Amino acid sequence: MKIAASAISEWDNLVLRLFSAQLAFLATKLAATLAWRFAASNGLAANDMERNGDAKLQDSEPPTPHSIIKMGLRGQEPAYIVPHVITYMHSFLLERSSSMEDPDGTLASVAQCIEQLRQNSSSSQEKEHSLKQLLELINTRENAFSAVGSHSQAVPVLVSLLRSGSLGVKMQAANVLGSLCKENELRVKVLLGGCIPPLLGLLRSSSAEGQIAAAKTIYAVSQGGTRDYVGSKIFSTEGVVPVLWKQLENGLKAGNLVDNLLTGALKTFPAALKDFGLQQYKLGEWIYLVLAAEATKQLLKLLAPGNEASVRAEAAGALKSLSAQNKEARREIANFGGIPALINATIAPSKEFMQGEHAQALQENAMCALANISGGLSFVISSLGQSLESCASPAQTADTLGALASALMIYDSKAESTRASDAVVIEQTLINQFKPHLPFLVQERTIEALASLYGNPILSDKLANSDAKRLLVGLITMAANEVQDELVRSLLILCNNGGSLWRSLQGREGVQLLISLLGLSSEQQQECAVALLSLLSNENDESKWAITAAGGIPPLVQILETGSAKAKEDSATILGNLCNHSEDIRACVESADAVPALLWLLKNGSSNGKEIAAKTLNHLIHKSDTATISQLTALLTSDLPESKVYVLDALKSMLSVAPIHDILHEGSAANDAIETMIKILSSTREETQAKSASSLAGIFNLRKDLRESSIAIKTLWSVMKLLNVESDNILVESSCCLASIFLSIKENRDVAAVARDALSPLIILANSDVLDVAEQATCALANLLLDHEVAEKAIPEEIIVPATRVLHEGTVSGKAHAAAAIARLLHSRQSDYVLTDCVNRAGTVLALVSFLESASSGSFATSEALDALAFLSRSEGASGPLKPAWAVLAEFPDRITPIVFCIADAAPMLQDKAIEILSRLCRDQPVVLGDKIACATGCISSIAMRVINSRNMKVKIGGTALLICAAKVNHQRGDNEKDAISIYRHPKEEARNDELEKSTTVIYGANTATWLLSVLACHDDKSKIAIMEAGAVEVLTDKISQCFPLYAQIDFKEDSSIWICALLLAILFQDRDIIRAPATMKSIPVLANLLKSEESSNRYFAAQAMASLVCNGSRGTLLSVANSGAAGGLISLLGCADVDIYDLLELSEEFALVRYPEQVALERLFRVDDIRVGATSRKAIPALVDLLKPIPDRPGAPFLALDF
Repeated sequence: MKIAASAISEWDNLVLRLFSAQLAFLATKLAATLAWRFAASNGLAANDMERNGDAKLQDSEPPTPHSIIKMGLRGQEPAYIVPHVITYMHSFLLERSSSMEDPDGTLASVAQCIEQLRQNSSSSQEKEHSLKQLLELINTRENAFSAVGSHSQAVPVLVSLLRSGSLGVKMQAANVLGSLCKENELRVKVLLGGCIPPLLGLLRSSSAEGQIAAAKTIYAVSQGGTRDYVGSKIFSTEGVVPVLWKQLENGLKAGNLVDNLLTGALKTFPAALKDFGLQQYKLGEWIYLVLAAEATKQLLKLLAPGNEASVRAEAAGALKSLSAQNKEARREIANFGGIPALINATIAPSKEFMQGEHAQALQENAMCALANISGGLSFVISSLGQSLESCASPAQTADTLGALASALMIYDSKAESTRASDAVVIEQTLINQFKPHLPFLVQERTIEALASLYGNPILSDKLANSDAKRLLVGLITMAANEVQDELVRSLLILCNNGGSLWRSLQGREGVQLLISLLGLSSEQQQECAVALLSLLSNENDESKWAITAAGGIPPLVQILETGSAKAKEDSATILGNLCNHSEDIRACVESADAVPALLWLLKNGSSNGKEIAAKTLNHLIHKSDTATISQLTALLTSDLPESKVYVLDALKSMLSVAPIHDILHEGSAANDAIETMIKILSSTREETQAKSASSLAGIFNLRKDLRESSIAIKTLWSVMKLLNVESDNILVESSCCLASIFLSIKENRDVAAVARDALSPLIILANSDVLDVAEQATCALANLLLDHEVAEKAIPEEIIVPATRVLHEGTVSGKAHAAAAIARLLHSRQSDYVLTDCVNRAGTVLALVSFLESASSGSFATSEALDALAFLSRSEGASGPLKPAWAVLAEFPDRITPIVFCIADAAPMLQDKAIEILSRLCRDQPVVLGDKIACATGCISSIAMRVINSRNMKVKIGGTALLICAAKVNHQRGDNEKDAISIYRHPKEEARNDELEKSTTVIYGANTATWLLSVLACHDDKSKIAIMEAGAVEVLTDKISQCFPLYAQIDFKEDSSIWICALLLAILFQDRDIIRAPATMKSIPVLANLLKSEESSNRYFAAQAMASLVCNGSRGTLLSVANSGAAGGLISLLGCADVDIYDLLELSEEFALVRYPEQVALERLFRVDDIRVGATSRKAIPALVDLLKPIPDRPGAPFLALDF
């Protein structure tokens, strides 16, 4: 808005005069600079004023500040003058600051060039010179590019010159605009500046140089690709595509260079056009124009040899884009011989020894176009593989293999999703090409195709040993002829037999070959050989000694010192594997002086390399090494490596084996190291703090002596300060460190005194929303509660609630410590209302039972959980509605299975706890409990053993109750396991080895009841009558008689424990009243048959029963025994050596029976006249006569026979 001069007060004029006076002395100095700065910064405003007719700046020298003030005094409007003065002042300040920002004057030079281009008075030659100068600045000075881009008038001026300048000016303007397109933001600005129409005009010109300049800029401005929707819209609106195709069809004076550039621009259009409903040309119409113009032929011609690589690559790219969009286009390409041309293009880089980005682009673009035409890359691969069988010549086979290699190289996830290729079939197809007297070219192309297959991340994942195969192929390509043949043979074995790498390399011979390649080979060959050795050392233990024996350690250490980064990492991995395998090999590695190279890798390697170096040092150094510890400590305090993670790992390994006196001795390397680790707990770097706490935790966890030293106190003070930080990672690791230190809190009372202050902050952390923090804090609390004073001071709810959460959500280790925290808390107090209520509300009992499912039997975790449950099972609950803590198990009996399994598998102490817990459920859930016990393998026998062996009355009574529950269920599993219950007649430790094999040593299963009855009957005559009245004689007789029908079976195995039934009968038959019972007479024939048993124990106690009968029975009883034929069986027992039947003699003494029942029985029988002169005697005489002959195992038989 204009303001009249009269509206400005005298005061305003005075201010202007004073202001101008301050600037006057700078007028000369600033005049030239302010001219272009004023124009540059106010260009838009100036142009607006020109168009509005309000003002016009002169082309001559701009006015000075003094002249402006004078003009103001002569009546010029102050409202016009003031902005100029402010602008000049701003320019002055910029001048002052630019002396620092623009030391070489680049910004000023750029601005001056642009200002000269804007002046109408400049000639074409001057403008052309300014454009060249501007282009030179852009190409040679880094800050010139941004200076041009940030100038508001740069692009409009350049486009204006491109539109209306002379031919030379147009070309130079096009070149500058093309240079600006290197940055996408400026490319869009150039595109929006209206450059397309004048560029197309320049392209149509008759000047070859003009065509080149236009083509370059069009190519540059089109590089936004399919993502540049704005550019695609502009191209369609301006009709770029038809013009380019027409020019390409007609041919241009500039030849292949322009063809290349135009083709490159065109290849990006089809996909972009697809996304727009164009005003002039839709996608189908564009394709039609291309096909109608027969430009396909031109593109295929550009693929042929003889054209520049860049031209061929761009032509292939255009065909790729064209074939991707339209079925008709694909048919057109195929009809014009496109498939052979594209195949030749894919193998051209290999066949014509082309290299560089253009060669790679040609290969990839041609193969993608071929895939589009064929229906997908998988079809191409399949077709090429099948065509190998029908190739007429080695050259054709080599070409096909080359094309297949190209296809395998670019096979990606998109091709996989379209149609997956069978990698195994491809591999076998290529392996089949290895034939005797194979032409060199075919072998070379086969290896090339295999390299592409094994190098493809998608296909290689489907193949076994793909890493080893890839490395073998890599070595084959670089190896000499003889070595190459050996490696090819190994590859074929690995592919055809699917065996191990060790076997395919023929064991030690292969190792020696690989080690021979570590010496004077190239870096790539060295990398492949070391990588293969690394795979071998991970796969096969024999390889470790093979590497050592073949002299592999020195070259591996050499590679660790001088090899490439990858080779160093693999070498360190191998050395670590060697050290971990054998102490002897470790000593060899140590003597090879590998430590310095490992320390270098630890300091300067990649993250993976540092980790490998730390692990290898851990395996390598098994004793304190002062020099190594000092170097690692120095790395902790130095600038490199920036991350101290792996240095701390290595130091942890060193200090874990350092002598305690070294660590505690002030000034020693070990003491300095651990002091430094404690010191960096206060580091400003979070990662370092956390890792230092973690490493210290590892050291204290391993070393009880260190936990009980003053170092533990120092560490404790420093770590406790970290409990208030905000970093979750630091909180986790510091809690872990405290948990390790607290392991010896009972032994180190100084630690205990300080640690009590950690209770409150740890409880706060245990309630954290972050599970990792809560879990580690719970672990620390669990170990802190080892101190009884802390456990008594703790509030139950503050421990139980967070610990129960960890039991539900934490890791196995966290759950174990949570169970321990609960158990240790419970042991420090009596069960009361508050405690029971807290446990019930938190659901602690079921959480502990659930945890038992994931804990391994017999572990620390199982012990802690059972300990807590056992304590809770003893609680009686409080008066009123509050239930005992264990009552929840009665409500959810199906949840008790983990406790039952603890009885079957755990140690006796844990079995006792489980029995105690489950016995509380016998009243409320006897059926479910019995079923669970009967179904758990080994559970019944384990309970029985604990009932017999435990001295704890709770366990004896509880175990008996559990067995009763199981017996009531009468489950088939229980019946099957009854034989697993056994009783040793003597303490097992007192029994001799050979005695354990005797059938009388162990009483199994159901026989335990018979054994118990035998014991009772032996010591109490009343018990004999009670047993008989209960029907024992009939039952025993039936059980013995049931064995006889089975004797005829060939595979029948006699029950060696039936002797117990005969034993009980022998004891019962000592009572005359029992002998008179009718059932006794029925048992005589059965016992007579038992005398024929193959088992000596069965025969012996059948004889004992017969002896009891004839000693205590009537004359009728003796006649019945004689008529049963028992005499023959008794005679067969005469004369046995005591040493052979010592166990039977012991039993007879134990139950007050005669030592030699066969002698007693025969003696008593033959006293009866009817028996002595009857048939029994006649039958016995031949048997007694046979005994007169010497019998080695019955030395006393002849003498006894004579007596009888």
